[in-house]
Amino acid sequence: MMMLLLAAGALSWSPATRPMVNRAAPFQARAHRASPRLAAVSDKVEVLPPVLPTKVPQWEVHKFGGASLATAELYIQCSELLRAESASAVKDGGKHIPTMAIVSAKGGVTDKLIAVVNAARKDIDESARLLQIVADEQVEVARQIANEEIAATVEEMIRADTKDILMVIRSVSLIKTIPPTTMELVTGYGEIWSAMTMFAYLKTAGVPTVWLDARKVLVVEDQGAAGLGEKGSSNVVGVEPLWEPTSQLVNDWWNSLTELQELDYSKAAPIVVVTGFVAATVEGTPTTLKRSGSDYSATIFAKLMGASRITMWKNVDGVYTADPRRVPEAFPIESLKYDEAIELAYFGAQVLHPSAMMPCIEGNIPIYVRNVFNPSHPGTVITGRACSMSEGAQTWAGQVAEAATKNRKAACTVKLKPNESPIRGITSIDNVAIVNLEGTGIATLPDVNYRLFGALFQANVQVIMVTQASSDSSVCLVVPAGDANRALRALNAVFERELARSQIASITLEHGLSIVAIVGEGMAFRPGVGATFAKAMANSRVNMRAIAQGSSERQISIVVEQSDCTRALRAAHAALALSNSRLSVALVGATGQVGTALVQQLIESGRVLATAVPGKVQKGLTDLGLDFKVTCVARSSGMAFNYDGLDITSIHELLAPGSPDLKEPDLNELSRFLNEDYNGNRVVIDCSASQEVADQYPTWFSSGVHVITANKKAGSGPSDLYQRCREAGELGKGAQWYYETTGPGSGLPVINTLKDMVQSGDDIRRVEGIFSGTVSYLINSVSTGTPLSQALKMANELGMCEPDPRDDLTGLDVKRKLVVLGRELGLSLEIEDVKSDSLLPPELADWEPDTSSDAPSLIDQLSAAMEPYDSIMTELVEGAKAKGMILTPVSRVDMQDRSVSFLLTSLPPTDRLTRAVHNDNIIAITSARYSPQPLIIQGPGAGAQITASGLFADLLHLSRTLVEWTIPRIQ
Repeated sequence: MMMLLLAAGALSWSPATRPMVNRAAPFQARAHRASPRLAAVSDKVEVLPPVLPTKVPQWEVHKFGGASLATAELYIQCSELLRAESASAVKDGGKHIPTMAIVSAKGGVTDKLIAVVNAARKDIDESARLLQIVADEQVEVARQIANEEIAATVEEMIRADTKDILMVIRSVSLIKTIPPTTMELVTGYGEIWSAMTMFAYLKTAGVPTVWLDARKVLVVEDQGAAGLGEKGSSNVVGVEPLWEPTSQLVNDWWNSLTELQELDYSKAAPIVVVTGFVAATVEGTPTTLKRSGSDYSATIFAKLMGASRITMWKNVDGVYTADPRRVPEAFPIESLKYDEAIELAYFGAQVLHPSAMMPCIEGNIPIYVRNVFNPSHPGTVITGRACSMSEGAQTWAGQVAEAATKNRKAACTVKLKPNESPIRGITSIDNVAIVNLEGTGIATLPDVNYRLFGALFQANVQVIMVTQASSDSSVCLVVPAGDANRALRALNAVFERELARSQIASITLEHGLSIVAIVGEGMAFRPGVGATFAKAMANSRVNMRAIAQGSSERQISIVVEQSDCTRALRAAHAALALSNSRLSVALVGATGQVGTALVQQLIESGRVLATAVPGKVQKGLTDLGLDFKVTCVARSSGMAFNYDGLDITSIHELLAPGSPDLKEPDLNELSRFLNEDYNGNRVVIDCSASQEVADQYPTWFSSGVHVITANKKAGSGPSDLYQRCREAGELGKGAQWYYETTGPGSGLPVINTLKDMVQSGDDIRRVEGIFSGTVSYLINSVSTGTPLSQALKMANELGMCEPDPRDDLTGLDVKRKLVVLGRELGLSLEIEDVKSDSLLPPELADWEPDTSSDAPSLIDQLSAAMEPYDSIMTELVEGAKAKGMILTPVSRVDMQDRSVSFLLTSLPPTDRLTRAVHNDNIIAITSARYSPQPLIIQGPGAGAQITASGLFADLLHLSRTLVEWTIPRIQ
């Protein structure tokens, strides 16, 4: 193979300045520059301070990835961004900032150059064709952004490079294998061409600029990490910069650029473009910092230049609290400590690799992560160190001692701002496996850990996480899924004797797992964080297979099923105050009278979110720390659902025939959707009157789904259904059942009041009153001279009636409420046990409406059928008046004689139950504490708005219990 002498940056574009390839001395072309100085390099090199002359202001370093340099337009955008950043201090009376840009290859070029090398093993002509395509694409970009002369020079250099590349890869076609050095040499040309291209634009724009091939100055020690590494891994472990020779080479390079050193920074500062990713060994062999290693290049040069800051330009607004693709509520973190960023990176977050951060940590250089497409956003700054473990422990010990002397609880030594989360972010690693060693004999093996980790080291297995039982009877190791089988073979071999003797019972392997980790310095010495994390997992039905916390207390990591990973991330994100808790709401009967009224109330309240927007912080119930998100709407003709939320302002369009979101009504499918929701907080609000929906309650309760209902069919239906609902809620997943609107008060707080009284030890003796706002309205209307048939139509127009008004007239609706109330008070009741009067004339007991398509509405038919019998109710009302009494529909549950009834009763005007006006309900509760004067609850008791208001109140009650009790508060 031939070693190519790569072009270094120059002030002039004369072809004569471009070093030529030394054809006669393969691999020695760099010797004239590097060998004398590098020969004396020791194995251990001290980190030197910056060697460049200090000017005011200090240098700033910017790094651009391949995605930011995918097109000619993006090269221009990034170059102009550099110019703007360099001039940013001028407007405040400062000087231009000397700037260095570390560039990756143009988007996709590295992969294409890898394909060029791979193709050479089978077909050198195909390899040459692929190389020509890559080169032509890069040349075309240069032509679009540079003037004709400079673009021509870039093209000449790229064409010469392609010839050199072909010479190298011909050896691949002969030996049919790809040496790592060959792959690293060829792929590095992507950065060379990218630096040329950006330099060409800046030179055309008149900017004082040069470009630098990092292989001329960046000397590294390869510690066995041969090859490019995996894409996206940022794993630069095993490649170490040799600071002394590199510093000297950078110093020599800078001293040769006299024109740039003499610039007046009040007018302009240099912008130097440097190749990322590439470097050279002590011997001068081209190498790389591995895939995604340009970040490392940037931090190395930031330290060498004594930079005041380094900016990593990404396509997002900084480091996010979680992956926004999996957690739509995630948002950019304002600031991180280096230690927090290292923990996040280790557990899979798209932050710098810990090795890449080390130069900035050593140089105390802030790292900014900003969005190249949104430069006005401040992004995330990574700077400063967390306190060491020893310092933290000493401080905490001092706090504990002081608290003991002052008879108070020790306060956390890491202070947080008001409402600030103790954690900075949540991240995950997918595709991991657990290796379990189990057996009571493990405790008798003093060298078990030594042999365990030694075997894994020999097998080249990376151990991500370790937990061990306190009894020493089991050890759990978490490894990448790709290493799992190799780890199992290695451990079976090293513990073969112990397995045969049953000292180790088994070594097992489990796949299909993920790690979820929470990270933040604020966790240290702060009680409640671990409890909140664990509680969030329980609420979301996520099983924690293993858990570990480092002694620094900066992170807690758990192992979960990979299928549960997204659910775990979102639940933890909400619970740990990175975003509000979320309550997924399914509306059944969403377009009926009550459902429509509830939807309107939710919209008007501003307390419900529309479709979640990734990266956008949305706020709903900010006073409760909880947001509502409607994920499902359903009615008898169809349903629509989306885990990220539905826009309920267009609910009728969602459920309209032909809507792309409309699905067939299927309660089993709805149950499946609810069960698979990542959110642990889920509630069904049942606005229907459907028995089929009520029959689903036990299934929902057993899955941890809360139910808020205006549907009386479960609470007053068969005892078997009622008992299954109660048992599923109490013994299942802690789901709650709210049914206030099915009781005697409709929207009035009767059931909740009774629960509080009973739980506080009061003895309920009797509950009586007017339980139906509709019946109250009908009798009040008749008493003022309106016939019953007309009053019924008026009540229906006001939205007071049941879907079938006969349920109001016969007292069936009231009997259902009485059964709900009686069962709440401990009676064993069926609806047949309720003694009841009826407002429906006996002659119409068997009446049925015409259901043909052209028939009048049910209410019109029923009103017409009742008209001949209006005198019956009028006579009852007037007869009571003649006796100085008022006809009153009295409902009663008497706990002393255990009787339940709904009777039309004549009461004296002085009786408190006669005070109902319009559609009022009046409930009188007599108890041991409220006797002889009962507790009175009075208010409107009928109408869609009233019922919807009661449902909304139940929703708020549920929300408060979720926030106050389900998730512990962290002080």
